[in-house]
Amino acid sequence: AGGAAQEEARSQALTGAMGSRGGGGRGGGGGSGDEDDSSTLFFLLSLLVCVVGPWTFAVLWSLIWPGAAEVEKTFPAKTEQGLRVRNCQTQAMSAKREAHIARLKSRSTLCTRGFLIRTVILALLWCWLAYIVIQLQTVLATSSRYANFDPYELLGVGRSAGKAEVKKAFRKLSLQLHPDKNPDPSAVERFILVKKAYDSLTDPVSAQNYKLYGNPDGPTRVEIGMAIPSISKDQQGIVLVIFVFGFILGVPLSLIWCLKGSDSEVAPNGVLKETMEALANGLSASTDARALQALLLSSGESTAVTPLRSNEEAEAINALAQELRVKAAKGATEVRKADVLFLAHTQRCHDKLTGPLLEDLNVLLAKWRLVSRAMLEIAAHKALPAAHEAALELHRAIVQAVDLASAASGSGGSELLQVPHLDAERGKKWRKGPRKAANLASFAEMAAEERRSSLEAVGLSEQELLDAEEFAKAVPRISVSQAKVFVAGEDIVCEDDIATVRVKFARENLAEGEASGAAHTPFFPDAVIPEAWWLSFTVVTRGGKTRLVRVRDAGRDAVAELRFKVPSAGKYRGRIKLLSEAYAGLDAEYDVHFEVKTEKEAKALDRTRRAASGGGGGDDDSGEGSGGEDDEDELGDFEVEDLAD
Repeated sequence: AGGAAQEEARSQALTGAMGSRGGGGRGGGGGSGDEDDSSTLFFLLSLLVCVVGPWTFAVLWSLIWPGAAEVEKTFPAKTEQGLRVRNCQTQAMSAKREAHIARLKSRSTLCTRGFLIRTVILALLWCWLAYIVIQLQTVLATSSRYANFDPYELLGVGRSAGKAEVKKAFRKLSLQLHPDKNPDPSAVERFILVKKAYDSLTDPVSAQNYKLYGNPDGPTRVEIGMAIPSISKDQQGIVLVIFVFGFILGVPLSLIWCLKGSDSEVAPNGVLKETMEALANGLSASTDARALQALLLSSGESTAVTPLRSNEEAEAINALAQELRVKAAKGATEVRKADVLFLAHTQRCHDKLTGPLLEDLNVLLAKWRLVSRAMLEIAAHKALPAAHEAALELHRAIVQAVDLASAASGSGGSELLQVPHLDAERGKKWRKGPRKAANLASFAEMAAEERRSSLEAVGLSEQELLDAEEFAKAVPRISVSQAKVFVAGEDIVCEDDIATVRVKFARENLAEGEASGAAHTPFFPDAVIPEAWWLSFTVVTRGGKTRLVRVRDAGRDAVAELRFKVPSAGKYRGRIKLLSEAYAGLDAEYDVHFEVKTEKEAKALDRTRRAASGGGGGDDDSGEGSGGEDDEDELGDFEVEDLAD
């Protein structure tokens, strides 16, 4: 009897870990309704795999090929229309582009708070997935163990055997299959089944489970639920109030906060909101480039980046200010650091800046470009052509490092400083030569041999000549093929209509199937400045307003359009300007002539045309053209006068 008790204790120890796996308790439910059910685990497993799989692939992709998406977005090989993007291939721009790509591909860019949070969440999901897999394996193993479970057959006794015979058979088999006495690896599993069979015939609870579920452990499914506390009727009102404020109001407010972003001080275009407000109030019809420069240098972007680090840096700033003849701003007693760095950049004195000052300048240039772009957008929105052209001058001074005063004067010498390796001294030699009156546009239009010989005369080396030739290929040469004023769906322009100005132009420097990429900006920290254009249209009348729109077509054959309200009846001349955003000296002007009819004249002309075409006359107001581009030819070819020369 003592040996049987010890054997029973050892059997319980071995099978303890393989006890009841049922989450639904013993005795609940009945019959076939509580069969082995692992559908919940399979559903959770499928759901997690759908989430974790693609997410893990994306994380691994970013770790193995970091920055691949950013590189394709910043330096695309083709446009959305399938055009090949042609970037400037000078030595300086190629080096900047490669350095930028190397920064984007660096794994150090992954060490951000957002990436770490996403990685931690992904790791937790993987832990949850592993736990579900383990649970599912346990359920499936338990189900397979009890497949065709027959305790009488396992113990080798008849169905009429008594407890003594069952106990004797169990003792005999346990001595044979016990792991301490049987080295066979399969003996453990067989021993456990024998113990379960013995329990099914001797233990009342196990016998009841075997009768209901076909195994001594009860239902083998895993039930996953959530413990929810009971709520009394007195507390239901408070819970309802918490639900209203927490869910109905909390969820929308959380979504609004997430969409708004954590940094509420910055506008969507990357400019501080206080700077945007100052620009909106500061831009007027008489604002010039100097006034915009003052707004730029007093903005929050300039003051936040340029505090003096030490007395030595203050002395260096003062010495450089005296050399560059920088004056203190109005109302200030000392020269601001931003003023000195701006003038050092536009006068190309970067070699006189120390490492920390050069880093500050690079940070400021990126911010100044965003501010100048905001100036352009605000001036275009407020229809301020003078302020818009001043903002263009400021933007070019920032990205091309040309002096703002020289650029505003329109001298060809400042334009030629955009040519690589053509500094002020070489520019003087150039102007004394046979091409002394040349500007940037005529430089790009020169024959290659003539341009090369002229540059050799001013002292350019072979590599510098190659860079200059590549620059000449990258500089846009614009030619307008068509300029029209029309009303969509009509063949006559009537007063008070909303007319469209359409300008078709070509970038002669590009080949068929090509699109312009980044402009040549060797003194700007990044090689991402687009070669963009602005279309300006003014009806040349007293009080005629100017409309401005940014041209987003980067292909060789581009189309730009804008709409305006047609003035009263009469003959008009419209002034079209194509303004370069990245280069100084490439702007072009054209005139387009159009005639506006009164409604009465339009009806009379329509009746005349109907009579001439055999369609009958009559005072019919429905006589409209078929519309679209097919009717544009009926407007006639307007006279396009090139005023660039």
